[in-house]
Amino acid sequence: MIELQRVADALDAAVRDGDASKRAELDSVLTRLVRHDHELEWRYVPGGTFRMGSERGEPDERPVHSVRLEGFWMTAVPVSWEAACRLQGWQAPPVGMPEAELPQRELFALHMETRIRLTYCEDQTTRATDWHAHDPSLARRWTTGGESHTSQELFGLPARLDPNAPYTYADKPMVAVSWQAARELAGHLSSLDRAIDLPSEAQWERAARGLLTSARYPWGDEDPDPNRCDFDGLARLHVAPSRSFPPNDYGLFGMSGGVWEWCLDGYDATFYRASPDVDPVCAPEGDDPQHVLRGGSWTDDARACTVSFRMGLESRHWREGAGGGRMPNVGFRLVLTDL
Repeated sequence: MIELQRVADALDAAVRDGDASKRAELDSVLTRLVRHDHELEWRYVPGGTFRMGSERGEPDERPVHSVRLEGFWMTAVPVSWEAACRLQGWQAPPVGMPEAELPQRELFALHMETRIRLTYCEDQTTRATDWHAHDPSLARRWTTGGESHTSQELFGLPARLDPNAPYTYADKPMVAVSWQAARELAGHLSSLDRAIDLPSEAQWERAARGLLTSARYPWGDEDPDPNRCDFDGLARLHVAPSRSFPPNDYGLFGMSGGVWEWCLDGYDATFYRASPDVDPVCAPEGDDPQHVLRGGSWTDDARACTVSFRMGLESRHWREGAGGGRMPNVGFRLVLTDL
């Protein structure tokens, strides 16, 4: 495996330097390096040096600077709600709760997240509406006016591609997840021989750029359109399945649009001015630090969906109560490195 990684790193450097004749060989090696740990698909991102940031973007994207990273694996898609529950040993969606009984405060906070996921994470749903309508349980009943009703009787049915299809939660990104909860899940998967975590901001941008060293988007400089990524979708209230659009050079789907993705770093608008040139990570600072989000989302316009755009957001674990990060356009993916 290590030798194959070295081959991929060398071929990747050659292609990014302009040797197109190596592209087919690189693609073949990257295919051989695909992993399926924890029932997730992991794609290898070759190590090497790349240029991070953009002179065409916002002030916090400057200056453009060289960064060197070791190779790593990244999940091919953002983590789905179904996968997150399975990996933590929780009840499957649409319940989406730990098996253990929770204190009332924690239960309420997690239930607030679940309401959002019910409306946006179901694979067949084409438009979000009141969360009650997205509850597929015919057994759950609500009492009003002295009469008992199902959710469907009171709130109707959500719009779905196939109204008769089972409710599933495996193809769309998980949303309304905090930075802390995402890292907790990652830590649960780590072991003595492999580390799993959120990507550093540098890892995320390296992965998103692929073989295009200075392009604005994972596919090049052409503006986004409905065939390239999931963006500008407030009018439709709908998150597209993660594999709805073509992958980038490394087989990664949804690196532009879809959901904002948490990174390991704390957000500092001036970090690039003194960023280390090897494996940089900006440590979160303060009592309520902002953490980096990357990639734009289905609610954003094209400007936020570039590979270099940066955003910071405060976050709070559901165990600490409702707050930060509980939005229908915030998710995450993971990176894996062998120790």
